[in-house]
Amino acid sequence: AATVSVYTDLASWQAAVAGAVQTQDFSGFAAGSNLTGVTLLPGLTLSTNAPPLQVFGVDREAFALGNRGQGNLYYEGQYALPYRAVALDIGSFEAIPGDGSTAVDTGELAFWFSDGSSQTLAIAGNATGANLFIGVISDFAVTRLRWSEAHEASGGNEETTLDNLRVGLRGDRNTVPLPGTLPLAALALAVLPL
Repeated sequence: AATVSVYTDLASWQAAVAGAVQTQDFSGFAAGSNLTGVTLLPGLTLSTNAPPLQVFGVDREAFALGNRGQGNLYYEGQYALPYRAVALDIGSFEAIPGDGSTAVDTGELAFWFSDGSSQTLAIAGNATGANLFIGVISDFAVTRLRWSEAHEASGGNEETTLDNLRVGLRGDRNTVPLPGTLPLAALALAVLPL
């Protein structure tokens, strides 16, 4: 199974990446832009089971506008490139004790890896809906993530947004593996003049 380190603050995650990070904060999109099927970062697309998925609000975040009352709404990110370091912010996730119009349980953030394993994290909201940072670094590439929203007392979904999708571009824990024959070919070329 993949060995996964989980980070809840950007500075620690970025330091562990030890390389460049690319971020999609949606500021380059007009409010109301449809994000379904759009390549948001190299090799990353985002979808939902409650379309449409649009850029929403003054803060420009990804929001699923579809059937919010169905109780099983999720966002899904697909990674076509072998990123081993990925992160995101979950926004507008309110959980106020005693207020049934906010989350009464936790949401789930699941990651799948190129070795076929997965890891699911239970994520609790907060009283203000302030962004929650979640980042992971793995020894296997992340192939997919799914954020499943928490529920309100009515059984409907607690409305959340996604923002600041991040991928680590390089660093010793995030390099693209070399083909097995490449080091042998380099050695053969080095020995050839001898």
